Amino acid sequence: MTFQRGQSGNPAGRKPGTSLAQRLRGAVGDTGFEKLVQVVLDNALTGDMRAAEILLARLVPPVRSVQEPVNFELAGITLTDKAHSLLLAAAEGRMSTTDTKALLDALGVVARIRETEELEQRIQALEQRTP
Repeated sequence: MTFQRGQSGNPAGRKPGTSLAQRLRGAVGDTGFEKLVQVVLDNALTGDMRAAEILLARLVPPVRSVQEPVNFELAGITLTDKAHSLLLAAAEGRMSTTDTKALLDALGVVARIRETEELEQRIQALEQRTP
């Protein structure tokens, strides 16, 4: 079954404008909305922490941690050597455990990519030998 652009995949589904949010917007209207905002603002200013929380959640973006770059030399040739150097850096306090985990996870991804490439090469070699 293919759908045409602008044609609903469920014509018997919910009619436009009938969601709860849309019905509430329609019931409140523009002037009602302004009054609601003013009530919440007034309550927040008189110490209502829930009202303050509502306002702040809408006005101030959530605080996100900023990841500082990690300058680190991965020692060793093999992925195992590199993983050991990461763990040693964490054990010595030169790197946070969060950074260490992220880098170990990245090494795991590199290992899986390497495995996949090696398997592809082996399959190609076997296919070339087969008459």
